[in-house]
Amino acid sequence: MFRTAHTHLIIPVICFLAAAGDPLAAQQSAPVFSPAAEKMFLKGIEAYRAGKYEQARSYTEKILKLAPNQRSSAAQLVLGKALFRLREYESALDAARQLQERFGASRYIADSHLVAGDSHYALSRYSEAAAQYGRVLSIPASLELQASAAERLAGMGKNGLVREEALDRIRREVGAERLRDALLFGEAYWYRRLGWEAQSREVMKTYLGRFPRGIFRSLAEGSASRAGTRQTGSGSLDPDPVPVDGGRQEPLPRLGLLLPLSGPQHQIGEDLYAGIQLANEELGDPFEFIVADTGFEYGDLVIEESESNKLLRIVLATKTLIEEEEVVAIIGPVFSSSCVAAAVVAASAGVPLVVPLADQSGLDSLGRHVFQIKSVPEVQGRVLAEYATLVLGMEKLVAIVPLSDYGWNFSQEFAAVAYANGGDVVYMDWYYPGQTRDFKYFFDEVRRVGFALEPAAEPDSVALASADSLSQAGGTEPVTDPPGEEEAEVDSAELFISTIDGIAVVVEDFKDVQTIVPQLYFHRLETRILGNDVWNSPGRIRQMGRIDRAHLKGAVFVTQRQDSAPLARAFMDSFRRRFARGPDLAAYGYDAARLIIGGWMQGHQSRSALGEWLSAVHGYEGASGRISFAAGGRANDELVLQKIDHKGRVVPLEAEDLPDLGPRDDELSPAE
Repeated sequence: MFRTAHTHLIIPVICFLAAAGDPLAAQQSAPVFSPAAEKMFLKGIEAYRAGKYEQARSYTEKILKLAPNQRSSAAQLVLGKALFRLREYESALDAARQLQERFGASRYIADSHLVAGDSHYALSRYSEAAAQYGRVLSIPASLELQASAAERLAGMGKNGLVREEALDRIRREVGAERLRDALLFGEAYWYRRLGWEAQSREVMKTYLGRFPRGIFRSLAEGSASRAGTRQTGSGSLDPDPVPVDGGRQEPLPRLGLLLPLSGPQHQIGEDLYAGIQLANEELGDPFEFIVADTGFEYGDLVIEESESNKLLRIVLATKTLIEEEEVVAIIGPVFSSSCVAAAVVAASAGVPLVVPLADQSGLDSLGRHVFQIKSVPEVQGRVLAEYATLVLGMEKLVAIVPLSDYGWNFSQEFAAVAYANGGDVVYMDWYYPGQTRDFKYFFDEVRRVGFALEPAAEPDSVALASADSLSQAGGTEPVTDPPGEEEAEVDSAELFISTIDGIAVVVEDFKDVQTIVPQLYFHRLETRILGNDVWNSPGRIRQMGRIDRAHLKGAVFVTQRQDSAPLARAFMDSFRRRFARGPDLAAYGYDAARLIIGGWMQGHQSRSALGEWLSAVHGYEGASGRISFAAGGRANDELVLQKIDHKGRVVPLEAEDLPDLGPRDDELSPAE
């Protein structure tokens, strides 16, 4: 099994321990019973468990404005938890401190230290976080709460986030033997949270042998006979001990996630996870998530991990999700090479694998139940060529393409479709993506080709008439210009070349757009710029200077995502309300989850049935755009044409942007 050294989302988040059934909470001052507070508290509990943290915050703040009552300290705890979920970590810390100061006799004091520890951890204040977790172990607290603190400490220790001096302080406060007990047990729980059952069982066995009368013996003995706690659809790593609806009788179907939640790419994994989480919540939390972290960190060492090691970890994680966790489908991984490894394993087991971001060509050929949300380069090349020739009426085309397999696959399809539709790719050249900075040679060649396409100048009519007269008179003197009136030769470098209808600038990173396009204009090429899906980067365009942004005006590109579409706008609004930030790549995770959950909820409740249902998806309106899996392939082939307007905005192409492809006046017959 693989191990991870990053626990930003792996260290358990706060478990909700407010006992809704107890009518009174111990207060420092004598509380009064308030029916209004009771009603608001129950609504706050419901909102919190439904993931509506802003509503939970609002209800608890109203309770705290009332006179001290039976729900005051519990409301203070819920407020801290809601603020943490809203990522307002400093405010969550303040709420935890206020609980300790205002309600010193509350039974939720230990819970408040856990809230404070998690908030410090989220703010990367690891010593302070460890101190708060240690405090939970040193004061009266439930065994489950102490187990959560022990697990957090053990995870931090394994990842090198706790310095020895911080552990010394905790050791003095808790006791050396008690701390050893907690850390060993916490390590077993930590492994179980990560899904590493074999390591967890081994450490738990060691714990029971080393601490026969240990603090957590009852939990250790009980955990040996039951499955480990897993992540729930709401994103909490700890189960809520107070069931919202009286408890579910049937186990939830499990959805496997292969995401990098640690390492340098963890932000991509967190974006996708947030989108998946939102989709599950909106549909009533029908799925349980089993997360396999595909990332890896080496602490402070700058180590470039080998590709073989990455692929080995992907294979093992995929096998674990399928064979041990019995997931019905998998979302991920992120990168193309990882997807190839996961697809082979998933396809052999007949488990649907929905890949949200990878655009690896041929990935869907590895199995009938491998699906790609993003379009592959061949599809983009084909659609761009179709739009250029059949919609925009272009005939003479140029392609500037990255020297990579992506560029090769794109260019071959682009050229083939352009030729088939009567167009002509008159020039194509290659550059090193991210490395080539000077494109003078490329555009000099484009100018040369374009100049050669200029129609030959028609002979002067007067000269022709004079020559004809001489011929009739039998003259033989050639017609010459008067002395000193030779026509100056035109410098072709000064001419604007307008014979090229369109130049496809294919990129794998938007930085190459910023490099190539200004040089295109510098070389006096009057042409329409065409682009692939990477051009759809509104945020990067907005960050450009006014002059550089003006170079992009009128560029047309194919893309899947339409941020202006009603469903995309609704998703962005919902995501910002839920997570208090922009969605970035979350839309792809959101659509992958909604497709799987939608198929399951329509009755396709087996791996094979779900895979067959996904194969028939056509015209699905998603947050990332339309999704269709064409017959014979399972890579999305839904793309639209968009442009960059004079303000640098990405907008849909409109009717006035399209040429009139009807017959010219001189081509009309008299009857017409």
